[in-house]
Amino acid sequence: MSATSAALQTLRRQLVQSQSHSPCRTVVSTGLPSLDALLPHAGLPSGSLIEWISDGPGHRASSIAFRCAIGFLHRPGAFVVVDGCGCFNPAAVCNTEIPLSRLLVVRPQGDRTGGYCCSADSGSRDSQLQHRHRTEMLWALEQLGRCSGVQIAVAWVDQLSSTAQRRLQLAVETSGVTVFLIRPAAALHQTSWADLRFHVQLAHATKSVFSVGDRSRFAVRLIRSKNAVQHNGCAWLGCHHETGNVLEVSELARATGTEGAAC
Repeated sequence: MSATSAALQTLRRQLVQSQSHSPCRTVVSTGLPSLDALLPHAGLPSGSLIEWISDGPGHRASSIAFRCAIGFLHRPGAFVVVDGCGCFNPAAVCNTEIPLSRLLVVRPQGDRTGGYCCSADSGSRDSQLQHRHRTEMLWALEQLGRCSGVQIAVAWVDQLSSTAQRRLQLAVETSGVTVFLIRPAAALHQTSWADLRFHVQLAHATKSVFSVGDRSRFAVRLIRSKNAVQHNGCAWLGCHHETGNVLEVSELARATGTEGAAC
């Protein structure tokens, strides 16, 4: 009995220590009320894995992800961009509230033609080199997800196994780092371990549905949440062509352009 009691005491101490070192979870507003309204807790949870899936090239989803990342930077820590395709330009954040002093760009070595590009889908040359580069990129992303000096990390990822997703999820749950994954439409048919999953929808009918003047418009839907709580409908957002700034679409503009987009 004494041996059993001692073992229980040891396990209890270990449990208390693990809980005391667990990161503080917070809910961060996206800064876009219509998008917050879709979320179970009216914001994005820190220490989570979040997917942004786009019907087209990833620049729209990228603009939204960067806009939503701003709220996380009210706390200390780096904003990391894992640039697997080598096409990210740090000047892209100059028009946002993301300070360049906190921006860290990580570019894994190797062939960069196999990753999901932040501006367009890349071509295919050598599947073996692509696989090696993808492995290095995911390794770098996982290490960043475990780093206490990182507040949020963003990466463009095409293929992602369930094992890799689970490792990322465990990493961010332990460290409190938030990871945004920007993915192509093919990811909709793949298993996801993400805490939240968004679908950025493009125009289905006419160009006027999603484009007015110097802004393009699109709809964002929450298609998965970890606790299975989600709200119907979508958030209508606009993206400035030159600056990449993301804003909400007014009720009047939305009323004239809802036909042709699925919400």
